[in-house]
Amino acid sequence: MGRILFSLLLAGVFALPVFGQSLQSRIESYKLANGLKVILLEDHDIPNVALYTFFRVGSRNERPGLTGVSHFIEHMMFNGTAKVGPGQFDRNMEFVGGANNAYTAQDMTAYSDWFPAAALEKMVEMEADRMQGAAFVPEVLESERGVVASERRMSTENNNAAILMENVNATSIMAHPYHWDVIGWMSDILSWKREQIQEYYKTYYAPNNAVLVLVGDFKKSTAKSLIEKYYTPIPSGKTPSAVTTVEPPQQGLKQVLVKKEAQAPLYMAVWHTPSVSQPGFYPLSLLDKILMKGESSRLYRRLVREERIALDVSGGIQETLDPYLFTVFVEAVPGADLGKIDRIVEEEMGKVVREGVTEKEVQKAINMVQNDFYRPLQTIAGLANALGQAELVNGDYQKLFSLMESYKAVTPDSIKAISSQTFTLNNKTVGNLVPEGGAQ
Repeated sequence: MGRILFSLLLAGVFALPVFGQSLQSRIESYKLANGLKVILLEDHDIPNVALYTFFRVGSRNERPGLTGVSHFIEHMMFNGTAKVGPGQFDRNMEFVGGANNAYTAQDMTAYSDWFPAAALEKMVEMEADRMQGAAFVPEVLESERGVVASERRMSTENNNAAILMENVNATSIMAHPYHWDVIGWMSDILSWKREQIQEYYKTYYAPNNAVLVLVGDFKKSTAKSLIEKYYTPIPSGKTPSAVTTVEPPQQGLKQVLVKKEAQAPLYMAVWHTPSVSQPGFYPLSLLDKILMKGESSRLYRRLVREERIALDVSGGIQETLDPYLFTVFVEAVPGADLGKIDRIVEEEMGKVVREGVTEKEVQKAINMVQNDFYRPLQTIAGLANALGQAELVNGDYQKLFSLMESYKAVTPDSIKAISSQTFTLNNKTVGNLVPEGGAQ
């Protein structure tokens, strides 16, 4: 989020066969005294390096009054320290032929750098500098506040799909911090105090709350020496407060109606689901492929090809630290009957609950997952990102290497069993966006 995504081709190609040839044994991980976890994978196929810094902080760690602050700090991390002026981080990287990006999610924030191997020391130095020295210059802070407020207006408030999603998610989730979107509420964006932002930064952007991943053309001994030189002086921060709120069970159907200027209506339904570490996640992850991925998927075939009342169907389940939602999102054709769409969705979910899915459908879904899994690993940047995400969301980067086994263990019976627990009326929130003046 927040910054234009540069092509991962800048990071070079990481050959697929390598993944199956003892790649796991070539990875070294260790911790510095200040708590920073480091993951190193040396590869000399191309003279490039991917350096990713992950922080265990996202919208999940925020509170009312500070919603969206994790995403805002993502912006501010590119806006200067005592050593590097505003915008200079990007200019320094471009000067050496590199590129960078960053994203904020519900459970994490990641900063990514892709650059020629010769620039390794410079990039390690700059990343260590902004881990401890983000300046939050008042004038720059206020300017960036305006940028983020504008981003919210454009990406959420003036986007019909996003405004429906925000309303449905906030209605479905009452207690847990997943209640609000990563961008935060506008009133909070306009009200954060500099001192609050700085305190949040000191708490969550410290080495003991971070993971550093390097993949590419370097010698481990050299990388370890540079990391020791630039990161060891950074003091450990206080231990961040744990997120202890548990979303209570939903006790009945919830409904959301949004009336807005639009050319066509929109439909959305969500059901509460397990987290990535709980039983049932992988069967539901395969089910979202069976229902919504590709033109032969059940809901796409029914709503788009047969009934012709929808332009597209999307959604599914996300890998999250805490229980979240299974989503069905339908872009309807102008004038479509949203009640009919809801009945068809219920019918198709009911078929899964009563009759289950076929072995052929499960295998096709596994093939899709494998394709999505291995494709990013062709780049050193994709591999660095996958290792960091596995460390933060799955609890250990080594679980990346058993992930496909978790999917292959899914059976039609396990999908049917979790579906009967998930797709109940009491567990459902449905939202409709109706064009202003249109029928409800």
